[in-house]
Amino acid sequence: MNGNKNYKKLASSTQHMASRIIIKTTFDTIFLILAYFISFNVRFDFNLSPDNILLMQETLPLAVLFNLVTINILRLNQSQWRYSSIQDLMSLVGAVTVGWIAFIIFLFFVNFKPLPRSVLFIYWMLSIIFLGGARSLPRVWLKFRLALKSNKRRVLVIGAGSAGEMIIRQIKNDPRLGYYPVALADDNPKKLNTKLHGVKVYGNTHNLAEIIEKKNVDEIIISTPSARPKEMRRIVQACEATGVEFKTVPGPKEIVNGNVKIQQIRKVEVEDLLDRTPVEIDLDQIKTYLSDQVVMITGAAGSIGSELSRQILKLGPRKLICLDRTENNLFYLDYELNQMQMPGEFKIVIADILDSDKITHILKEERPDIVFHAAAYKHVPLMELHPEEAIRNNVMGTYNMMRLAEEYGADKFVLISTDKAVNPSSVMGASKRMAELILQSYSAQSRIKLLTVRFGNVLGSYGSVIPLFQKQIAAGGPVTITHREMERFFMTIPEAVKLILQAAKMSAGNDIFVLDMGDPIKLINIAQRLIKLSGYEPEEDICIEVIGVRPGEKLAEELWNKGEVPLKTDHPKIHMAIGSHYNHWELMSKNIRILDEYARTQNITGIYDKLQEIIPEYIPDSNILRQIKKEINVRTASV
Repeated sequence: MNGNKNYKKLASSTQHMASRIIIKTTFDTIFLILAYFISFNVRFDFNLSPDNILLMQETLPLAVLFNLVTINILRLNQSQWRYSSIQDLMSLVGAVTVGWIAFIIFLFFVNFKPLPRSVLFIYWMLSIIFLGGARSLPRVWLKFRLALKSNKRRVLVIGAGSAGEMIIRQIKNDPRLGYYPVALADDNPKKLNTKLHGVKVYGNTHNLAEIIEKKNVDEIIISTPSARPKEMRRIVQACEATGVEFKTVPGPKEIVNGNVKIQQIRKVEVEDLLDRTPVEIDLDQIKTYLSDQVVMITGAAGSIGSELSRQILKLGPRKLICLDRTENNLFYLDYELNQMQMPGEFKIVIADILDSDKITHILKEERPDIVFHAAAYKHVPLMELHPEEAIRNNVMGTYNMMRLAEEYGADKFVLISTDKAVNPSSVMGASKRMAELILQSYSAQSRIKLLTVRFGNVLGSYGSVIPLFQKQIAAGGPVTITHREMERFFMTIPEAVKLILQAAKMSAGNDIFVLDMGDPIKLINIAQRLIKLSGYEPEEDICIEVIGVRPGEKLAEELWNKGEVPLKTDHPKIHMAIGSHYNHWELMSKNIRILDEYARTQNITGIYDKLQEIIPEYIPDSNILRQIKKEINVRTASV
């Protein structure tokens, strides 16, 4: 039944194609006859003698036939004329020329009365003009018809380079996109008054308002994909000052093969304005390193873990194990990895890193070569309220995974750490510093290679500040910040993961690598940028409210502990921390047991005291300590 339907559809489609070819061939015949007739009349000043009329009548069928044969042999009439391109025109010129030469050769061999060479040349030229015009006419008519519509947005394109040329060309080639380019702006004075596809460069980014008023611009497209963040910020500020909606083309990281498509234009995002240069790593080297490895990622459903999963799967490991206890996010990760259709095998595993029995079973079965340990609690204020959970998950979870990974044959264990572990002021930061020290102290006696990769905030992670700001803006405000002077280091999730992979490849074990985070950025500046990028004015449309520093937070984060010295590595964005290695495993294992006991019995005072003893640079929030002591005194008095 379905076979009959498919056969009928195929037959109908074939019949429709044949009908279109017949119609197009008919038009070609008419235009070729007209071209031949005009070529004779032009040659003889529209005064043909009877002999010339007879010669024209005798040779006309041959002249037309040879061209029709070559046009159809090259299947030029199978293409849609409304989408004719320069390539189609060049193919037509080639077909007409071949048919024309074949016609001349035939006349020579059959000893026809010689045709004037001028007639032959005029016929060749008119054939190309008439046939090419016939193929271009539908497209011209389509553009004209769509140009009459009044809902097209008048566009100013910033950047008269290759990206701007591609954007304008695509807009002009497809009027259905709903754009109409009316002006260009470029800061290169040499390009002033030049044109791209008929669109003139009227000025630079310093006189955008003047250009917009003169050309009645509805929208701005920033087509400067190679602009550095500082330059991009200046351009964005110039666009914001005009009050006109603006968008941008993607940067070099997002553009495939250097081609910019109009469909890729998007709103400017805060990532475009950060002082970050694109990260480059030796992908071939890392691919070779991972190609025969079984890789496990804990916390695979989180921001860093899921991006690790995506990037590692693309590099073709023997097997990828994605482990997390968060069911919903694992479900979506499973779907996304399946959609990638990569040749590497992957497995989704729901498990808790604190469940030693299950982790033992998984490691015994899968035998991973490399473990990326990204599972952790990371929210500072929440962990101040639940310090026992920070110890259980961040300290005991790391110890549990590290010990079992070594027992079941892993070669390398990579801890994902944070800048909050540096001179910590929060229990979350202290718990992550504790995890770093566990790896350092165990390295001296272990077979497994242990390393830590430390970095700051990543843009767009679950629960991070930027998605929170965006939700607050969407709700109409206010955007809340804790302090006007609070600043943080930022990098994008993909670049952080690339550097983690590079560090994992280069480490020989017992290393702490620190990623180059650039300069810290004030949160109030990010809030103001996001408000403006959302089309609002800070403090006028969306207010910014200071709510006070939360428990455990610092105004500024650091990347280096006291006593640590940065050492350059082979990668400019990765440094090694040296000078503060902790090698007392016997003492550390005793401290781990004590902290575990305190966490299980919820001895909060004991947790804080022990963390300060192990990490002298840890200075807890004084308000939190006062509150804890107050609660203990209340409980003691009640007893």
